[in-house]
Amino acid sequence: MDDADLAHEVQEALIASALSARKPGLTSPDGRCIWCRDEAAVAGTAFCSAECGEDYFRNEHQVKQRYIPSKSPADNSGNNT
Repeated sequence: MDDADLAHEVQEALIASALSARKPGLTSPDGRCIWCRDEAAVAGTAFCSAECGEDYFRNEHQVKQRYIPSKSPADNSGNNT
């Protein structure tokens, strides 16, 4: 076995590891698009179209980026003492 064969085996192992560690894809629990709720989802997915999927993930990203301050001023001071 030469270096190229060993490199190929390492590469295959890394790919297999990455595939097994990825999150499962979204699916619709009731067969309807989870974004627009108007149309039936494409089989094995959560959305009726690519546009609905893009809108859903764009919204999820925006929600994660929002800063929601705490109601207690002490929690927002930045001092951890």
